[in-house]
Amino acid sequence: MSEEGAEITIDDSRFAGVWANAARVEASADEVTMDFIRIDPVEPRGMVVARVTCSPAFLRNFADKLEGVWQNWAWRSSSPDTEGLE
Repeated sequence: MSEEGAEITIDDSRFAGVWANAARVEASADEVTMDFIRIDPVEPRGMVVARVTCSPAFLRNFADKLEGVWQNWAWRSSSPDTEGLE
């Protein structure tokens, strides 16, 4: 299923998103579960801030899109045109 053309909404309570600085991934033949975790930088504790379970096919598509975003970011951040623009 494609998100193109679909009206996608988000609850106001989720609009700000969450911060994660770690992840845990578990997989079976039928599904992949990704836990996004925030590890406290001061205290030795952490909490799952989001859990996403999906099919392996969705994960492959997601990984391809993420790789494209990463390559674009890496190119822009190493471009002479962006030096000094922090």
